[in-house]
Amino acid sequence: MTRFILEGEWSGYTSSQQRVVHREIINNKRAERLRQLHKIVYTDGTSLMIRVREAEYREKIKLINSYGELIRDAEKHGGSVVRVADLCEETV
Repeated sequence: MTRFILEGEWSGYTSSQQRVVHREIINNKRAERLRQLHKIVYTDGTSLMIRVREAEYREKIKLINSYGELIRDAEKHGGSVVRVADLCEETV
């Protein structure tokens, strides 16, 4: 069974602030859907870059569950670039 890793990297206000803030293991079906999502853009100009990759053999994966709900909402919204403002409008 193949494992896939979903990582979200926050862009920060400067390049020195870029860091991975979300990491989780996902199944093949969800990996296919999330390959279409590339970026979630915040209203302050920063963004969360989304990357899906296949896990290496015996790779130890440190889970970071910080933005799971936001990523699921963006996944439901659809598209390659999703603005947080658009997600907020949907919930109102």
